[in-house]
Amino acid sequence: MRKPKSILLLLFALFALSNSATAQEPKNVIASTGGTGKIKIGKEQFKLDAVVVKLFEDGKAEINLISDITIFIQGTWSRPAGDDKSLDLKVTGNMTAGGLDGTGKILLTEDRKGIAGLKLQVLNKITKRSYVADFAAK
Repeated sequence: MRKPKSILLLLFALFALSNSATAQEPKNVIASTGGTGKIKIGKEQFKLDAVVVKLFEDGKAEINLISDITIFIQGTWSRPAGDDKSLDLKVTGNMTAGGLDGTGKILLTEDRKGIAGLKLQVLNKITKRSYVADFAAK
């Protein structure tokens, strides 16, 4: 009877150690912030209230622009050499995969743990409609 208890205790300890090691190194980053800004889609302009950014360790990015409408954008991110307060974005698509092409920049807070701003210039290759976003966190 004592062996099953010790095996169970050992398995629990190994599980706890593996979870604590994983918790120390985040694999993905999710940041959201409210603020003020605007997004222009073709000739229409909307107030931009919030931004949610998901950055994945493999360089992929997902961005949600929250306004009267919500716009979902996919792409990749990279850190420019010598600049630790911004990230470059390359927009490659949206939820319907592909179709969008453009660039942008995420401006980071002083502690580099949050979003201070976002700028995007994107073109829908199918409709030829442009998307221009300019956002500043509060």
